[in-house]
Amino acid sequence: MINAQRYLSNTAALRRVGINLLPGEELDAAVELETGLTDELEPSHEELLLTTRRLIRYSTGGHYVDTLSIVLEDVHSVEVKRRQWVFVGLVFIGGGFLLDMLSLFWLAMLISPLLMAVSLSLIGLVFLLTYVGSIRGEVIVTAGSTRLKCRMKPKAFDDMVIFLERFYELRLGVPNTSRLQRAQNL
Repeated sequence: MINAQRYLSNTAALRRVGINLLPGEELDAAVELETGLTDELEPSHEELLLTTRRLIRYSTGGHYVDTLSIVLEDVHSVEVKRRQWVFVGLVFIGGGFLLDMLSLFWLAMLISPLLMAVSLSLIGLVFLLTYVGSIRGEVIVTAGSTRLKCRMKPKAFDDMVIFLERFYELRLGVPNTSRLQRAQNL
C-alpha cells in the first residue's frame, strides 16, 4: 500500500514538472540537491533523478521549470568536485595582516585592549562563517555537447556516492541491489 501511494505521489510530482517516464522505465534513485537521497519527490525543489534509462535533472522557481534529460548510454564522464574557495586561506592571511596593522594603530592611540579582544573575536567569527559557508559540492555530467551541472550542499554531496554507484551499476546492466525503494511505471 505504501509503495502504491509513493508511486502515485512520485508520478504526480513528475507530471507537475513535465516529466513522464517512458514505458518500462522505472525511477531508481533520487537526490534532492539540498538534503540528499529521498524516496518522496518534491516538485518545488531541485532534484537529480536516476531512472533505468535516463538521468534527469529538474529545478523549479517562480514561473519556470527547468528540465534536462540525458540517456544513460550517452554519458561520457561524471566529474565530482568538492569545492572550497582557494582564496579562503588568502582571506585568513589578509585578515591577520589587517588585524596586525589595526593593532599597531590602536596601540599607538592607547585605546583599551578590550576593544582589541572584541574586534579579534568578531573578525575570527566572520572568517569562520566565510569558510563554513563555502563548503559545497558539484557534480558535472557530460554527454556529447551537453553538460549537466549540479551544485549541492554537503549532505546531498555525501549521498551522491550512493547515487553514482547505482548509476554505474545501471550502465553495466546490474539489477537493482540497492536498498532504495523503486516506483515502477505501469
